Amino acid sequence: MTTFHRLASSVCLFCLKVIGYISNTMPLPKSGSIPSPCWAVRYMLQKAFGNDKLSKLEFLTQFYHNDGLFCLDNKIYIFDQKLAQAAINKLEKGAEHYLNDSPLKDTFLGSSQKSPETRRAVASLFRKTSIEERASWIFEDTKRMCSKIRLKSLKSVNITNWSLRMALDIVGHVLFEIDLNALDGKQDDLLECMVTILHKCYALNEISVESEEFKRANESLDRITSNILQEALEKENTALRKRLVVQLYEACGFETAKDNMKLFLMAGTETTASSIPVIFSLLNDFPDIQQELRDEVENRWTEILTEPTTSLPKIESMMKEVLRLYPIAPFISRQNNVPVNLGNIYLDQHSDVIIFTWGIHRSPYHWKDSKVFKPFRFLGMESLQSNMYIPFGAGSRVCIGQHLAWIELRLVIANLLHEFRFSKNPATSDLKFVVDWVHAVVHPDKDMIFSLENVEHD
Repeated sequence: MTTFHRLASSVCLFCLKVIGYISNTMPLPKSGSIPSPCWAVRYMLQKAFGNDKLSKLEFLTQFYHNDGLFCLDNKIYIFDQKLAQAAINKLEKGAEHYLNDSPLKDTFLGSSQKSPETRRAVASLFRKTSIEERASWIFEDTKRMCSKIRLKSLKSVNITNWSLRMALDIVGHVLFEIDLNALDGKQDDLLECMVTILHKCYALNEISVESEEFKRANESLDRITSNILQEALEKENTALRKRLVVQLYEACGFETAKDNMKLFLMAGTETTASSIPVIFSLLNDFPDIQQELRDEVENRWTEILTEPTTSLPKIESMMKEVLRLYPIAPFISRQNNVPVNLGNIYLDQHSDVIIFTWGIHRSPYHWKDSKVFKPFRFLGMESLQSNMYIPFGAGSRVCIGQHLAWIELRLVIANLLHEFRFSKNPATSDLKFVVDWVHAVVHPDKDMIFSLENVEHD
């Protein structure tokens, strides 16, 4: 970017802030109206942020703070707390119409008609108590990853790649009760399919869904998932309860079970593998905080070994803060099949509604020092009651895997801090994000590579 372009961008951003300040100090608009940026605001947004849609939307949440919502490109973005809660509770899920070309279109995420029986089949496994019963399996996979990194005597580590492999093994053990052996390199084809589909196509837009590369990845994903499902069904059931894959198969047949396994494999792997690099990128910037969290782990390590669900308050506060500042799921989509009122806002039939989590979590009107990473923000008296905090969604469509994600993140952070000290090296990328707008996931735009040093224990 030239000096002239940087200056023009800064001038446009300044003008936008002035206009936003004026609009937010004026009387509220007519009740029930949904504002939309005029051509001049759109022009300045483009000059200030280019093609960075996420930053444009974040800015508009502050620009229209008094209104609590705005309309852009035929989508209604909501960030007022009461309106957002009403939309979450009153409207239907809106993912279905986004997923027409996605491998996940026939899962319960994308098909409301198939949702009830499938959700019943998996609900018991995803309960907090059920996930906690499997915490030792998760712990073993996080330890195995650390052991493999140590054995390779690595001086730097691609934490994105290792996180993907570990998360895939955890999905195999916890959800399907089979060994996928991704940490041993046995699922490289599957991981390549995931990266091609979710990251290369939907997040980076380097290829289209019509490209041969995407079609090949989609076909390979289908074939590999079929093989995994078949292997899981043929495994002898030694437990008193039925395994998830058997429940899925009995509830909806092989094809639908396979489609939903794609969801568990992809969503259960990709979201965690997107969060871990963000966490350690931030901890690299704050080595004192990294050490303070490591001390918490060391002080409770014996308890963790005995009981992997052991609470780690400082680490948990840090995790909440990361998911506030950089929510991996940046929005919740909703639709209405009939005209409806949300408070004093009238929505036409089939309105495309976005509850904009990213803007809510980063709003200076809701959070003190909203853009600042404060890892211990959620310790003590700074409660959530006066703020809307929805990193896993909310209402009847809350993320079914939230308990798995929470325990997995806590245990992998504890293990990595117990084993290694992380720092930046020349290959470390700046923390920048791309968005998969179809599946509602934020990713770091590049793999995160860090220097590491072994922590020696007595």
